[in-house]
Amino acid sequence: MSENQEVAHGFIRHGANTYVATFAAPEREVLINLTEQIIELLAERVDGKSEDPLAAMVGITGHDSPPDDEVLRRLLPDAYSDPVESAEFRRYTESVLRSRKRAHAMAVRSDVINAGDQAIELSEESAQGWLGALNDIRLALGVRLNVENRTHEQLEILAPDDPMRAVFAVYTWLGWLQSGLIDALFLDIGSNS
Repeated sequence: MSENQEVAHGFIRHGANTYVATFAAPEREVLINLTEQIIELLAERVDGKSEDPLAAMVGITGHDSPPDDEVLRRLLPDAYSDPVESAEFRRYTESVLRSRKRAHAMAVRSDVINAGDQAIELSEESAQGWLGALNDIRLALGVRLNVENRTHEQLEILAPDDPMRAVFAVYTWLGWLQSGLIDALFLDIGSNS
């Protein structure tokens, strides 16, 4: 390995409530690109907006059916198996859920851009948002990879020229990053002494 190559270490706990990671330029680009895609994907539906100002203010919408896009259906799943109950629940929650997921993705994007080539330092609350955003990105990539119908072994042996091979590499890296952040969050401070 050359001197100029950076070794990824993921997140480490720094003190009681700070989590730190440094990303190489290509990793930053991947995180920015993927968060931008999630932000765009989770934009509020234009159909079904409530005409009632009070309902609109509290996030109640007129749309009660699942999104058409398969990734959005995974990010915003039905809450109940009963279609009527699920539709009613969606009217009251989808807008808020979209907003929360977009906010997490926007925070990750902002953190990465603002840090530049410096370390990113997260509070515990920010770390929770990162976990949510990383999970959403992995869910989206998982739909594209069809992970529900393919084994890890099948994905590992994708042909070098298969475009899904790069998607799987990013999916795996994000899982590693997410797992490291979870480990850092639950690390017993007393065990470091």
